[in-house]
Amino acid sequence: MFDHNHLEYYTKIESKLQFGIAITTFYATNEPLIYRLLIKFPIISNMFCLLFSTLHIANTFQGQFTGNLAMSIVFITACIQTLSKGFVMRHYRNNMLKLLDKVQSLYNNFENKDINCIAEKNLAKFSNIWATYFKYAKTILILATVIYSIGNVIKGKSGILIQLPLIPINFPYYNQIVLFIQFLICTSMSVYSLNSDISIAFFGFEIMAASDILYDYISTNKDRIQEDPDFLKIITIRYCEVVNNIKRFNDIISLANLVQFVTSAFLSFAIFFFIRLYPKNPVGYIIASCILFQLFIPCLFGEFIKIKMERLSTTLYLTNWPDLNLKDQKSFVIVLGMTQKKYGLRAAGMYDVNIYTFIEIMKMATSWCAFMFTLEATIEKAG
Repeated sequence: MFDHNHLEYYTKIESKLQFGIAITTFYATNEPLIYRLLIKFPIISNMFCLLFSTLHIANTFQGQFTGNLAMSIVFITACIQTLSKGFVMRHYRNNMLKLLDKVQSLYNNFENKDINCIAEKNLAKFSNIWATYFKYAKTILILATVIYSIGNVIKGKSGILIQLPLIPINFPYYNQIVLFIQFLICTSMSVYSLNSDISIAFFGFEIMAASDILYDYISTNKDRIQEDPDFLKIITIRYCEVVNNIKRFNDIISLANLVQFVTSAFLSFAIFFFIRLYPKNPVGYIIASCILFQLFIPCLFGEFIKIKMERLSTTLYLTNWPDLNLKDQKSFVIVLGMTQKKYGLRAAGMYDVNIYTFIEIMKMATSWCAFMFTLEATIEKAG
């Protein structure tokens, strides 16, 4: 069986995953009160933020695209992204839990000693990658939230991106109250984004691990295909499991990816515009890095899953399957037919989730930004 320490590691991260799924899907479980508050915090704060940010834009917009307006658009779009992804993911919560059970079976379901050793190596590798990703993502989001909030405090009135209804602007300590509420909202967005991304990332890493386990097993035994009577059965079952997990994973994040693409395009446009207005302001670059990183991760997963499945297909074809008896050859041809299909991630079944899509969204946002600057310059000259 598996190394005891590795099983202990999975047991430790399982609680993080369960909590991450709860926050991602806005599902308040029977956890202690503090955890239930953390789960409900993002949805409540972002609903208020959506109202307060819209009110601020309606009362401050004067026909010009300013830095404050750009940041307000970033704020309100981030709220829309958080709420939309949360409600979409809530619909697929049961599928996420089923996929978690499927992934967990990778740690204790082995047909023989060879797969046991291969699985231990690959699962340890991808678990360490996930732990590193979690650590760096957490650090980046904390720094971004703190620096962004400090920047708003330094800017004072121009750093205010929301307006509280029914409270006059000349109310004592009004600006300080608003800035503190903005900090809480930013924190809630960071909490949601971190837990959502690391939960989804875990599934992506484990699917890649399952693909590599099968790839290594086939590569190690491809010249012994006739000697091992269970070889064909093992690779058929495991390949079907990988394909089914990819399909389930794709069903779960398909609409969420579409939300991510659309909102990231608007977020990138607004922050690029802010950077062009204030090229020496570090806050713009930090927020831009977070936006690009959040968009890049699912595209990277889609690219890697596609590449690994194509590599697996090639490896299967290069086995000595023509040496099998006629009955096994027919079974193997069916498996080869399955491998000819492209397995990757798609957004709402329409757009491929890969590096090319990431580049296209960045080009679109940059083009919008350039168009707005040209339009602003033209209007100023005409005036």
